Amino acid sequence: MVVTYNRLDLLKECVSALLNQTNVVSHIVVVNNNSNDGTKEYLDTIKSSQVIIYNLTENLGGAGGFSYGLKQAVEETSDEYFWLMDDDTIVDLKCNEMLTDVAIKLENKFGFLASNVRWKDNTPTNVAEVTDDWPDLIGEGLVKVKTTTFVSFFTSRDNVVKGGLPISEFFIWQDDVEYCLRMNQFGPSYFVKKAIAIHKSNSKPGTFLVQNDTVDRIPRYFYQFRNNMYITKHYRGNKKFRKMIRVNLVDVIRVFVKSKDHRVKRAMAELKGTLSGIGFDPEIRKVGDQVD
Repeated sequence: MVVTYNRLDLLKECVSALLNQTNVVSHIVVVNNNSNDGTKEYLDTIKSSQVIIYNLTENLGGAGGFSYGLKQAVEETSDEYFWLMDDDTIVDLKCNEMLTDVAIKLENKFGFLASNVRWKDNTPTNVAEVTDDWPDLIGEGLVKVKTTTFVSFFTSRDNVVKGGLPISEFFIWQDDVEYCLRMNQFGPSYFVKKAIAIHKSNSKPGTFLVQNDTVDRIPRYFYQFRNNMYITKHYRGNKKFRKMIRVNLVDVIRVFVKSKDHRVKRAMAELKGTLSGIGFDPEIRKVGDQVD
């Protein structure tokens, strides 16, 4: 399943890689988040029944797009596995084969599988968060992990049905982290070394609020801080949640002092995100739930 917004050239490359997998992908669900760059027109030219297209009339964000698309994929197909990725993910032609082989060997007793994601220069990126006992199954090219990203995320139908959908209210950022933590309840999760994917993003992950040179991206950090508050509250306990509030409020001052420009705007993104996160508590929806 691919969520896309205004990256037509990358989307074409992404879809082409999926259509040419050595282990044929049964369906490719594409959620177009109301792009205005010709994406809809391109998707209209695809006549394959293998590709299921949803052109949305509003941008639901990455989180909303994944939630919507995964719900449709479960309801409209009988596929046993679901593979989530961004439109700038270009998977190796054997990637699906590698992931599926591991899923079968594990007898579907896993939370999720993460691809070996590389940057355009082949350096590691979007590295999965390793557990304390990371050597588990390393001889088979697997490393036990806690979280990964939706750059290339693989899980089972059973897990989705039991665990529910990504939280659409996250809009962007951290929706994948929360979903990984939720999927872990169904079994250990693994990084699959042989499942290669290239992340052709415009910028490497790791850009922080103080360092971000792009003014129009600053408002996005509201979602990062707010959504991190939700994750901390639900998965790390009230004590760490209260500590995060204190740490973030102090950090607002650091952001204001250290930022080289737009200091107020940067600091307010963290402040508003933190304060909003205190009461932010959206429900987890299951596949069969009706959405108002």
